[in-house]
Amino acid sequence: DSWKYKDAKKEEPSSLYVTLCRVLSAFGVLILVLVFYFRPIYLTDLVNANSEMQIVKQHIYVENGEPVIDSETYDDLSEDQIKNICESLGQYPYHMTFGTLFSDGSLSDLGEWIFCFYIYEDQELVRTAIVSDAGKISVNNKSYVMQNASTLIQEISDII
Repeated sequence: DSWKYKDAKKEEPSSLYVTLCRVLSAFGVLILVLVFYFRPIYLTDLVNANSEMQIVKQHIYVENGEPVIDSETYDDLSEDQIKNICESLGQYPYHMTFGTLFSDGSLSDLGEWIFCFYIYEDQELVRTAIVSDAGKISVNNKSYVMQNASTLIQEISDII
């Protein structure tokens, strides 16, 4: 940067000033990246007008010392049900975590209820989302977190 000041009357800024400006600029860029990375995302982004949806509702519990998984599949949803489900999905954002970038979508400590959303276009599976009542979700093989996931699960249960 010293070439800018050779023939000018202005003094060259100190190296401390230049370093401080670069550090503050890098800090500002980091803040912008973090705000973008941790922005709220909505499950409605997964569904469009041409989509078909299948939902698998699973209840996981222990009975007489044995694990039990009860599953119900809902694949003949009416347009009204899909519209109401999409409205519910739009009310509950999910967020990336520091581990999202390197995750494989596997989930642990799921809780009692799990809803699996399978989105099809032209009879082909294009997107998946798994929501647990413990607030852990997997979308297209990446792990995220969701506040109030149990409330979302209850709303979807009421709709279907």
